[in-house]
Amino acid sequence: MAYSQVNDVATANIAQINDVNYSSIAQVNDNDSPASGATQWVAAQDDRRIAFAANSDLTSWTSQDAFSGGSSPNPSQSVDHIHIAYGKDGSGNPQWVASYASSGCELAHSNDATAQPWTGVNQDSSGNNLPNRVFVLQWGNDVWIAAGGMGTQAIYRSTDGEAWAQIDVSGVTSISSEGIYGLAQNGSGTWWFAQENRIYQSTNDGQAWSLLHTLVDSQNADPGNIRALHFTNNTLVAGVDTNATVYAAAVSDLTDWSTETTLTSGGNAFDTQTQSAAYQGRVVCVGSNKKWTFDVNGKSITMDENNIQVAPDNTAHGNFKGISTDGTTWVAVCLTGDVFTSTNAGDTWAAATTNVGSKDIVDIAPDVYLPL
Repeated sequence: MAYSQVNDVATANIAQINDVNYSSIAQVNDNDSPASGATQWVAAQDDRRIAFAANSDLTSWTSQDAFSGGSSPNPSQSVDHIHIAYGKDGSGNPQWVASYASSGCELAHSNDATAQPWTGVNQDSSGNNLPNRVFVLQWGNDVWIAAGGMGTQAIYRSTDGEAWAQIDVSGVTSISSEGIYGLAQNGSGTWWFAQENRIYQSTNDGQAWSLLHTLVDSQNADPGNIRALHFTNNTLVAGVDTNATVYAAAVSDLTDWSTETTLTSGGNAFDTQTQSAAYQGRVVCVGSNKKWTFDVNGKSITMDENNIQVAPDNTAHGNFKGISTDGTTWVAVCLTGDVFTSTNAGDTWAAATTNVGSKDIVDIAPDVYLPL
């Protein structure tokens, strides 16, 4: 896991450690150095398009067909993206992986998001079709995990983002055919996914799973479906769609959860897309034209902004559909292709650009490795 201080000095104020430039230090006492910021951001759009921009200029984006010049298996040109994530391939090189609303090409990968074409994937490493659409996708500890539709009660696992195995979870306690929309990991081999109001855990990088906890509200009732999971500040955070409620627990005891905190008018905060992001205990949610920000520490949830307009100057934009952060900059994207940025943990936002590629943007990712 990443550290935030060394000998009580915040990482932002560290220039060298033992005469070594801080930018060259990957770990301190076996703990990863925190993210130093992205160099590139990549957005997933409708009609299988990818848009990208340099972190140094988020006002200038290039949008293109990810599969131009490619061959089967490719999604048809009218197929939309669902999710995009950044990680590594089997040799440790950068790898981008995206998922699609397609029954003929569920995943695609590229070492260079700006290159065409991406390589589509519609079968596992054994030659079996990938039957389930992927709603959540993440890399950590040299492993990729993808999950979503559960018609066959399997999730996907890969060590390079290219060849995938189907992990059968049909025998795990209470697993159903309900889709999976929440996925998180600690960067050291422990993963969690959520199905309905249940949280499942793997301690061996997604090879085997077990039921960890069933979430209930303050009335000891089912609170609804968990649509978001985040690991941040040694805390696991769950966002529930019904009534837009948030729960938190220290990872040291994931059987002991907070009572619910409600996001006012937050019906769009935990949709089926990735509309929340987290870094060092700060969680930012976006939905419609509003934002919700709060801080977590174990079972403690402290609301900062609740149901506040993202663009206080009433800048016109589409509904927010995705958000991510590299630990320095937060980027939120909208239907109609609008992009907003924040450099103060979601407190204030500025419009970076509008109508990228004249296509909706449904997800966004920086080229940094999770978890932050």
